[in-house]
Parts: sequence; structure tokens; C-alpha cells
Amino acid sequence: MTNSSYSSDAEHWSRAAIASFVLSLMGFATLWIVIGLFLSALAAIVGHAARYWTKANDLRGRGLATFGTALGYFSMLSFPVLMLVVGMSFPAMNMWRTGQEEGLRKESQNKASRLYLACEAYARTNSNRYPTEWQQLSGRFVATTELNELLRSPYPGGRPVAFEIVPHDRPVLDAIAESVIVIQEIAPATEKEIAVVYADGQVKSIYNPDS
Repeated sequence: MTNSSYSSDAEHWSRAAIASFVLSLMGFATLWIVIGLFLSALAAIVGHAARYWTKANDLRGRGLATFGTALGYFSMLSFPVLMLVVGMSFPAMNMWRTGQEEGLRKESQNKASRLYLACEAYARTNSNRYPTEWQQLSGRFVATTELNELLRSPYPGGRPVAFEIVPHDRPVLDAIAESVIVIQEIAPATEKEIAVVYADGQVKSIYNPDS
């Protein structure tokens, strides 16, 4: 085939058919944003016109026009379904995230509670005094591996030692035991709450001063 034949074939392609094909692909690819809906509608409109012009003027590209028209309509019909799925997924994701956060919060409270029990056991054999550092609990009061696990933050990006013993006067009077914090969590700034243990053994969550 000569160069003139190639040129003649190229000139007989319908530009509208090519445009419909390209627009339909762009519309489908960007359907998750509003512009994809408009591109799909434009592809269907141009595709209809291209189908008519290719038949009336004996132009090539009728298949592209048909594809562009079909994909344009498919994208437009899929848009409401996609929006519905997206709309339903956000509450589901929020519920999942809330559940994850609540689970991590409970885990940190459980760790704080177990550390409190170990500190109380230490105090009973050390003139009612708490340890000055966590390693004093290692071995006799808590197994070393267990202690390391208890001290590790359950939150992503948390510290390997995520709890601290809060200095306080001992013995703690019963009248103020419920307001004296003896163990406090050190949580990442992304967490809104931290676990604390009061002198009476209550474990609660309070505002994270680092958030």
C-alpha cells in the first residue's frame, strides 16, 4: 500500500468517533468525581452524532463511536450506584475506625491496670513505696517479657515505654485516693485520650495533654 493510500485512510476517520471513544474512557476513569459524569454524557452525545456521520459520509470509526456511546451511558447509569456505595462506605469506615480506637483504648487501660497491680504488690514488700523505675518490677513481680509487653504502647507509632509512674505521697489517704493519679499513659499526639490509674485502682481515660 502506498503512502497516499495511508493518507487517504487517515483522512476518512471520523474525528467525532475518536473523540467519543477518548471522552468515554476519560469519563469512566474519573467517574468517582463529578467531572467524570459530564465527560461520559459528552461521550454519549458525541458518539450518537459520530454514528450518524460515519454512516452518512462513509467515514471510518463507527465501532469507536458505538463503544464511546455505550461506555458513556454505562458510566452515567453507574454513577448513582457508585455514589450510593461511597456514601454508605463512609459511615461503615467511621464505625470500623471507632471500633479500632475503642479496642486500643481498652487495651491501654488493661495494661495500665496490670501495671498498677504489680506496683501494689511491690509496695506491699517495700514499706508501701512504689518503684522509682519499671525495671524494679522485672522478675519477682512481673516476668521481664511480660513487663516489656505491658509497657509498650498499643497505638501505631507509640513508645516502647508508654507508661510512667507518677510521683505521689504514700500512703494515700482514702479520702483523696480517687483523685490521685499513680500511673499515667504516654500516648501519641494523634490520640485524644490517655489511660490513667488512680490510687484506689480505678482506671479511666482523660484528655491527652500532648494532643
